[in-house]
Amino acid sequence: METFISAVFGDLVNRSVSLVVERYYRRQTGMAENLQRLRWMLLRIHIIIENAEGRQITNQAMLRQLQMLREAMYEGSYLLDTVRYHMRQQESVNYKSGGQSSSALSKLGPAKANDVCFYSRRVNMPFQGDGVKEVQEMIGNLRSAIDDMSEFILFLKSYPPISHGPYSKYMFLEKCMFGRQVDMEEAINFLLQPDPPGMESLQVLPIVGPARVGKSTLVEHVCYNERVRNHFSSIMLCDGYPTASEGNRVVKKQTTHASYGRSLVILELAHDFVLDERQCKKFYSSAESHMPPGSKVIITSRSENIVKLGTTGAVITLNYLPQEAYWYLFKVLAFGSTNPEEHPDLASIGMEIAETLYGSFMGANIICGLLRANLDPRYWRKILVLQRNQVERNVLRCGEHPHSLLQKSRAIYIWTMCNRTIWYKVRYPDKCFQVNDVPKIKLLDVQTGSAETRGKFEAVVWRSRIPPYYSYLMSCEMETPNLIAKKKRPRSMV
Repeated sequence: METFISAVFGDLVNRSVSLVVERYYRRQTGMAENLQRLRWMLLRIHIIIENAEGRQITNQAMLRQLQMLREAMYEGSYLLDTVRYHMRQQESVNYKSGGQSSSALSKLGPAKANDVCFYSRRVNMPFQGDGVKEVQEMIGNLRSAIDDMSEFILFLKSYPPISHGPYSKYMFLEKCMFGRQVDMEEAINFLLQPDPPGMESLQVLPIVGPARVGKSTLVEHVCYNERVRNHFSSIMLCDGYPTASEGNRVVKKQTTHASYGRSLVILELAHDFVLDERQCKKFYSSAESHMPPGSKVIITSRSENIVKLGTTGAVITLNYLPQEAYWYLFKVLAFGSTNPEEHPDLASIGMEIAETLYGSFMGANIICGLLRANLDPRYWRKILVLQRNQVERNVLRCGEHPHSLLQKSRAIYIWTMCNRTIWYKVRYPDKCFQVNDVPKIKLLDVQTGSAETRGKFEAVVWRSRIPPYYSYLMSCEMETPNLIAKKKRPRSMV
């Protein structure tokens, strides 16, 4: 009897195990098919977007529809990469019989028992569990988006094409503005539209956003637009305060079309400048008395205080890219002309590195330059570890992420490959216009150990490849690890 019961029990266990294994592989097969379907839909959307970006679209409704399609592509691509890299790491962990996962679904910082890694945040996880439901929902959303674009594709043919040089995708993004097409066209429409009947006051467009978000870059692209340059006889940049002397004015464009008579003034306010009612009136009276009819003003600032200067209710507010769009940009810059799908391990590491940068355009360009030059997984993991340690050190000592500290012009620690510690004495942001005034030392060379420095020094953080071609400088100072250790370890009482 006991033999019979044991045989029946063993048979039930074998059937249960077989059923579980069969369901697992069926689910894995279904997920692979869904991911392939999602990939093909993203490819279709990418073709539509590339075709649209090659046209000079001026209709605001079509631009916003195009932006919605871009956002759908970024979200779908982010979900696809996250699920694929998560599945790959799960297979690796199962193969190695357990272990800690370091994919984009894990914490950014090393989770040590004795460390207070409260800076760490989880990746913006688009799914829970295995992600089957979320992938299916994304496929449905993208299918609906494609179906709704039939009229958009039809109208697209009526707009003239834009000629681009033979750039690859990463070179194009390195030399062109990313994610601001709708904002740019909105600013151009404001500048080109005629003054409303009965409007006597000067029309002003405020552009608001945090530091290093791209306000100057947006304005520069607007000013170099052919329609804008043909509309105004002069374009002038004033950097600093609206009450400053005329010595800070830079004429960006001057023509002999006296029949136009219209001027465009770009006013970049200092980040600490706050307008009161008296200064607003003084600004308007001064501008109206010196500028001919039809002239317009664009004001940029980090403070929302300048919104009160807007005259038509139009305000452009710039924010950092959402994580999905930022990952799309980061991936293109990091891999260059290389296909990321051929290097899934690198792409998984890159997704984690992108998470540590908090949407910084400058950080993406600096780090991606390093990654693109060396497609070695060990090298990428080293950069990831250095980035994690940098964030952890700044949070433990200063209480905030280094990106947030820089926005507040506070000093931060940065990583170096030679185990030295650099302490930023920040004059951030410092923008240099003249090439002769740029220091010879590059901060990246200091980090990688190819440049020897001592004490205090000036370094070039990054040279922008797109207008207005600023060189960003920082004041740095070496601080030895011994000093940090002494600060961290108070002397014990015996």
